Amino acid sequence: SPPLFYPYGEQEGDTLSPKKDDGSSPAIPLLRPFSFFGQTYSQIYVNHNGDLTFNQSLRAYKPEPFASCGKKDIIAALWTDLDNSLGGAISYSQSTDVTLLSRASKDINQYFPGLNFTASWVFIATWDKVPYFKDPEKVRSEIFYLFFVIFFLLLLFYKM
Repeated sequence: SPPLFYPYGEQEGDTLSPKKDDGSSPAIPLLRPFSFFGQTYSQIYVNHNGDLTFNQSLRAYKPEPFASCGKKDIIAALWTDLDNSLGGAISYSQSTDVTLLSRASKDINQYFPGLNFTASWVFIATWDKVPYFKDPEKVRSEIFYLFFVIFFLLLLFYKM
C-alpha cells in the first residue's frame, strides 16, 4: 500500500520556515489562485503555531473564536502554542507534479466517493516534531501534516 504521508521535508525539496517562536513563513505566492469562503487568494502564510492565513501572517498562539479574528480568513487545524526555535521543523511545498496529483485525486475520491475530483495543484504544510513553547520536552509524538488541493479539500494526517 502507498505510504500514509505525501513526500515532505527538506530532503524532498520543501522550503523550511525560519526558526522563530510565534513566527511565520514569508508570503508564499500560490501556483494557482485559491478560493476560500468566497475570497480568492494568490498567497498564503504558514504560521508557526499551526495555522495558515492569506492576507498577513498571524503571531497569535492562543486560539480565539473565529469572529474575533475579524475578516482574517484562517485554516486553523492545529492552532496552539508551538515553538520551532526549540526543535522540530516546519516546511511547506506546492506542486503540479503529475504523479502527486494522480495520488491526490485517487485519495480524495476514495474518501469522498461520487465527487469525481481531479487535482490540478497541491499545497503541503508540515509541522514535524515541533515542541510546545512552555514545555520543550513535550514534543508532539505525531507529525501534523496539512495537505490541500485546489477547490479546497483538506486532509489531516497524524502519524503516531
